[in-house]
Order: sequence, then C-alpha cells, then structure tokens
Amino acid sequence: MPSSNTTRSEDCLYLNVVRPANVSVDARLPVVVWIYGGAFETGDASAYNGIPVVARSAALGSEVIHVSFNYRLNGFGFLAGSEVQEEGVANLGLYDQRLALQWVQENIEQFGGDPSRVIAWGQSAGAISIWLHMVAFDGELNGLFSGAVTQSGFAQPLHYINESQPIYDEMVAYTNCSTPASGNSTLDCLRAAPYETLLAAVNEIPPLLSYQSLETSFRPTVDGVMFTRTMRESFNVGKYAKIPIIAGDVDDEGTLFSLLNVNVTTDAQFLSYVQQNYMPTANETQMTLLGQHYPEEPALGSPFATGSNYTITPQYKRISAFQGDFYFQTPRRFGLSIASKTQKVWSYLYRAEKYNGLGTFHETDLQEFYELTPDADFVGTDALVNFAYNLDPNVPAGGYKSNPSPPSQLATIQWPLYNSTTNGSLLTFEPGNFLNITQDDYRLEGMLYLSELQDQLGL
Repeated sequence: MPSSNTTRSEDCLYLNVVRPANVSVDARLPVVVWIYGGAFETGDASAYNGIPVVARSAALGSEVIHVSFNYRLNGFGFLAGSEVQEEGVANLGLYDQRLALQWVQENIEQFGGDPSRVIAWGQSAGAISIWLHMVAFDGELNGLFSGAVTQSGFAQPLHYINESQPIYDEMVAYTNCSTPASGNSTLDCLRAAPYETLLAAVNEIPPLLSYQSLETSFRPTVDGVMFTRTMRESFNVGKYAKIPIIAGDVDDEGTLFSLLNVNVTTDAQFLSYVQQNYMPTANETQMTLLGQHYPEEPALGSPFATGSNYTITPQYKRISAFQGDFYFQTPRRFGLSIASKTQKVWSYLYRAEKYNGLGTFHETDLQEFYELTPDADFVGTDALVNFAYNLDPNVPAGGYKSNPSPPSQLATIQWPLYNSTTNGSLLTFEPGNFLNITQDDYRLEGMLYLSELQDQLGL
C-alpha cells in the first residue's frame, strides 16, 4: 500500500507537477491529474509518486505530465449541517479539488502541458470525487478535464446535508462551542478553535475503519448549491458531463471494510446492521428480499470463489458481499449503464491478486498504475497513457516504441467498449499477469435489486 511522506498542517493546499526531463514550454503534452482516496477522511498527495508514471510514459515514447494535489479532509473539508449550509461552506474539499483543476487549466502550459487534454484520475474517494464533479452544477464541467479514469469509486449514495447534523453537533460539543461568545455562531467558534482542538474533535468521531464501516462520518452532501440532487438522480435525468470514462472495480471491494463488524453473527443481526447503518427507511419486506439476495451461505460471500474458506465469523463473508456490491459494484454498473448510451466508456475487473481472508481487496489494483511493487507490469499505466493521448485505452499513443518487460498485453488485446445492453464487457486482470475479456454479469439479480432499492430509498 502507498505510504505518506509528509508533515501535517492546516497550510496544506499544495500540488505537485512531475514532467519528463527537457520538456519545452510549447510541448503541449497530455496531463493526468491524480486525486487520492481515503474516504474523504484521510490521505495526501505525497503517498503517490508520479515519477514512475512519467518515466513509463517516456519509455513508451508518449510523454505525459503528472499532477497531484492535496485537498481538505474530514471535519476541515467535509463538515456538514444546517449551520454550514446557511453560510454556503459545504463540500469545501470538493471546492479545493475544483480550484486545483482550475489551476491546471490556467498554468499547465508553463510546464509544457496541454490544458485541453487533461485526464482526471482517482481511486476510491478520489474516483468518487471525479463522478461528483461530473454531476456538480448540473454537469457543467467548464472544461476542467476531458476524460476520466476512476478506480473503485463511482455514483455512490449521496446524502442530504441535514443528515450530517448529529456529526456537526458532536464537533461543537467536543470543542466546547455549544455556547459561543455573544454575537458569534457555533460555526464562528469552530473557526476560531485551535487546529489541534479541531483535530482532537475529528478523532473522537467514528472513522472509516470502525463498526459503521462505509457509512462514514465526513462525506460530500447534497448542499443545494454544488449538488441539488443525488448522483443517481442526476444520472437518471441526464445531468452529467458527457466525457469518455474508464471505470473499474476489484473483485472483493467489501472485505477490508467488514473486519470490524465481527460481533454481527446471526441472520437477524445482519439485517438489523444493514438497515440501521445503510437504509434506515427500508421496510420489512425490502429487508427480507435483501436477505434473500444476499444469503448467509459462506460459499456465496466475499472473498468470492473461495468456497467456505475464510469464514471469519458466520456473517463476515455475507457482510463483505453486501458492502462491496452496495457501495462499489452496483454504483459502477448503474453509472456505466447510463453513460454508455451517451459517451464512450470502458470498464475493468481486477482479480489478479488474492490475499488470505481478504481476496482481491480494495486498493489492490493500484499496483497496475503506480510502481508499488518490484514486479509492476504497468498495464494500467499504459492504458492511462493511451487514454490521455487518444481518449481510448486501446490506441498506443507512441506505437509501443519501447520493449517493456513483460510486454504490455494491451498491445495485443482489444478492450471492448462497455455496452450495457449486452451485460457489458470487462477487461479482466487474472492471476499470473494474464488479461481476459469477461462479461459484467456476475450477481445480476442481487445487484439489480440493490439498484432498485437505492432508487426507492432516494440514495
């Protein structure tokens, strides 16, 4: 996994530009802009070294510029509630991202980049951010990027800002801002609190890797300004940016987030946990059907294709299957089923690496793009470079002038466009550095029900 190399400070809104050596100002190179993940709670740009990406592009004879940037997180970037909405300061972390993308548009030519060929690329919360920007302000991107590459982050459930009021109230209580000075609001008090006090309050709020799992405390919300509807609603009414997209999942998205729910051990507890945590307005019939689509048989759970192995608790594999499909697989399939009718989209499934108890867990596909292991084969990087040049991962930007080792399989395999009417084709990363084309037809009935349920519940 990536590891950070930075100090922590409120003075954090910096970006990094990595370009090939000896690039002239008028080179007009494509630009890939990386947005890191971390559940909108943690992370930073320093954990992702852009040098291997740029070096790989140079080896292909198809040079790109790599940009990464920081944005505000947790209570500093995604505090929500009625007070925040009234002052129009919701979703600040997303505004930070938008500002960085605007900076690229205004300045990247000075580094030899082409502002008309900017690819937004992200993983997890970074990928979700890209989909959010695609629907923000009714889909008006204003040319901030011309293509998107998203890993394990799609049109996820988006909550309304008032639903986060309890978190705001907790922050106010932890910082002793419940009774602010005369004439001041609780938000004024929070602004005046020392950085360390705010950080201590954030650390008292349940984080991502806690019992509530993917129902995170700090997150983007429907604020009435940047967003006037959920992401699903935006796609359903056609209010989204019509740009080419690459979007992919790993096989076992839910396992990593299901290790802290081990006290859920019975069928009744599973259904209660899912309802209370993810869909409190669901009725008994809806929950019964959900339980039927995601039964407690371990062989059907995640890690998938492992039989009854890794049944850490009686419900672990079941929770993993549900959380992975509800939060990752279903939103990807939903978003691409609509976008594939209006623009070119490609999708992939990564299941090349299997880890005991976790399978191919969230983040494992990062090594296809960044040199995180000594045996990185750069298939993802090559697709990214091709896409940056041609908005098509199949077209070799520089004709594969180098002789990569092992040779890039994208030079010999055709990655089909995703067509939802035929269950979609997936570039599938198999064990042993083997690429395959499979259909996006796994767990069809279960995910179709989850998609219907998300529409019914307004998620």
